[in-house]
Amino acid sequence: MNLSQDQLQFIINSTVEQIVFYLQEDYGYTVIDAFDKVYNSHIYEKLQNTKTGLYLMSPDYVYDYLQLECGLN
Repeated sequence: MNLSQDQLQFIINSTVEQIVFYLQEDYGYTVIDAFDKVYNSHIYEKLQNTKTGLYLMSPDYVYDYLQLECGLN
C-alpha cells in the first residue's frame, strides 16, 4: 500500500484522537492528560513507526495495547 506522508499522518492522528476520547470517557482524563498519556507511550512510538503496521489497526486494538502498557485495565 503506497500512502503519502500526509495520508499516514491523518490515519495516525485519527487513531490518537479516538484513543484520547476513550481515555476521557473510561478514566476521566482531561484532554491534556489524555494526549500526554498517548504521546509519551511506547505504543505511540510504534504507531509512528510504519514498519510495525500498527497504524493499520483499529483504534480499539491500539487502545487495548495502550491500556496494557499503562496498567489501566
